[in-house]
Amino acid sequence: MIDFRYHLVSIIAVFLALAVGLVVGATALAPKTEVILSRLQTELSKQNGNLSKDKQALSNQVSADQIFAQAAGPRLLPGLLTGEKAVLVVAPGADSAVTTGVTTVLHQAGASVTGVINLSSSFVGTGGQNEATLTQLAQSLAAQAGVTLPTRSTSPVGGQQDAAQVLAATLLTRDSASGLSSGRSHAILNAFSVAGFLSIGSGGSSVRPATIAVLVTPGGVAPQTGSEVLVAVAVALRNAGSGTVMAGAAASIGAGSVISAENSAGQVSTVDNADTETGQIMTAQALRLLLDGRAPAQFGIGPQNAPSPAPTPSVTPTPATTITPGGRR
Repeated sequence: MIDFRYHLVSIIAVFLALAVGLVVGATALAPKTEVILSRLQTELSKQNGNLSKDKQALSNQVSADQIFAQAAGPRLLPGLLTGEKAVLVVAPGADSAVTTGVTTVLHQAGASVTGVINLSSSFVGTGGQNEATLTQLAQSLAAQAGVTLPTRSTSPVGGQQDAAQVLAATLLTRDSASGLSSGRSHAILNAFSVAGFLSIGSGGSSVRPATIAVLVTPGGVAPQTGSEVLVAVAVALRNAGSGTVMAGAAASIGAGSVISAENSAGQVSTVDNADTETGQIMTAQALRLLLDGRAPAQFGIGPQNAPSPAPTPSVTPTPATTITPGGRR
């Protein structure tokens, strides 16, 4: 039989060996470990510094691009949409910079803005009660808007689709000389407003039929709610007028965004950076291309998007000055 003292001595020996190993290991490895960690810290600091420089360079480039866009706007915009009438349909939660900037650019391009229609969260909500209420409301207003609606829709957003057709017929026309009277338009819009589905921007009492439309998408990071409804609104606006562009802020693009959903369908043109001067100019240019009979396209900063519609400037360029040898004109 092994004596208890033998066990005690064995245990003490194990702990002593561990202690000696820790002391020896720490003493021998500490300098090497410190050197490795110091080297890694230096490398990471260098990488961080390079990334900061790259970020600052990109930020400076974006700022320069926007300054250039501001300077180029007076040459690119005048006359682009002369005689056209535009309406803005704004989704709930939209970035105000998009609405304000696009409105300014439309005026600079020669268009008159006939109204701003702000959709409510109830309009884009896909709950059964919203859909049923919108169906009844749209059916009751269809005759006033001159629209024939299907008797029964199998779509889960059938009510919103019906309402979108009525709204589009109220707001848009392909012939600027025709369209609903301001009194009838106001009555229809007021009915939707009283029911809590939209609000009318300044000048709403005299909303006149427009020829082109801009649908401003929700702000915030994707995914966004109401994509199916807003795509249906965009299609209805396209069918009723001469050109529709869906515009949104750069921070709102990505998988699950409204613009991404529309790009997959390819039914109207989209601009995904309309919160910038460049994107706002693109919005006016995209409308011009649609009026000229071009197919809908995607513009902005997305990976599959064209960087610019690049139409011919509408103003006559200043004649070039000839430079003779020696620097004399």
